[in-house]
Amino acid sequence: MSEEVRNRIFEPFYTTKDVGQGTGLGLYISFGIIQSMRGNIQVFSSPSKGSEFVITLPVSQE
Repeated sequence: MSEEVRNRIFEPFYTTKDVGQGTGLGLYISFGIIQSMRGNIQVFSSPSKGSEFVITLPVSQE
């Protein structure tokens, strides 16, 4: 994905799909869940080569 897209993927209702093909909420909801668990999500991507999402969560929530 391009840098522009990568910078916006966690915004609510942002999608690169055609109308009717997605709501743009999947990554937004995932991001919220990960944050609520005090975790972190990182995105590594190269246009036309794929993307990698790295999710880290704490072992315990103190």
